[in-house]
Parts: sequence; structure tokens; C-alpha cells
Amino acid sequence: MDFLELRAVVPGPRLFFDGVDPTTSRPVRSTVYSGHLCLARRAGFRGAVRLEDLQEFSVFLPDSLPYPQPPSALSVELSVRRFRSTGNIGAVHVGACDERIEVADDPRGGEHRWLRLTFRTPIYSHDQVEINYRVTAQSA
Repeated sequence: MDFLELRAVVPGPRLFFDGVDPTTSRPVRSTVYSGHLCLARRAGFRGAVRLEDLQEFSVFLPDSLPYPQPPSALSVELSVRRFRSTGNIGAVHVGACDERIEVADDPRGGEHRWLRLTFRTPIYSHDQVEINYRVTAQSA
């Protein structure tokens, strides 16, 4: 059983930008997705947690456009929005690491492909943590 559980994925505004690739002079479109993830300690967790323990999360962006072809460029930025510790602690590691964004097949077996965000986060002394995300997909 995992220490933290995903409680919510809250999408923010989705933005579109049109521009020109400076190296090829071809038009490009950038789509920026933003929002946050709410992670909280699982009430039924039984076990020990070490300071260096990390837990992996993988979520499909709820407002992702379908991508029949992968975008020409993808980037992801993660930051901590809110953190609440379990109390009497000596050290805290907060944030996300090993983040990646990819275009993945529809988990329901559909024909479209969607953006999936994967990252790991420390869990020691965590009661609740919210992680902001900003994903940029650029297509020619």
C-alpha cells in the first residue's frame, strides 16, 4: 500500500500561442496546460517510512487535447503549492523529482493518445502536499 494517495487533479487555464520557429521559419503552435495535484497521506497505511523514500505518481492531464502524432517538443515544470507535515519532524524533503511528460495511449482503449505526467515525490513526514504543474506541448 502506498503512503500517499492522489486526491485530485485540478486543471487550470489552457493557453494557446501561435508563433514561428526561428530556425525553420515554419509556423508552430504551443499549448500550455497548468493546474495542480493534491496528494494526501493514506489513512489506512501501516508500515515504516524512511527519510529517503520516494513514491511515484502517474496521471493523465484531464484537459489534454488528443495527440494522434506526438508534439515536436514537450516540457514540464513542477513546483510545490502547499505542504503540511505530520508534526514533530527533524528533516523535510519537499517537491518532485524525475518528472517527465509523454504522449501515451488511451487507457480506456480508445484511438486517441493523451498527455501523461509522471514524477516521484518524497513522502517522509508528509500529511498533505499539492504540486503545481505546467506542461508545454509544441506542434508544427
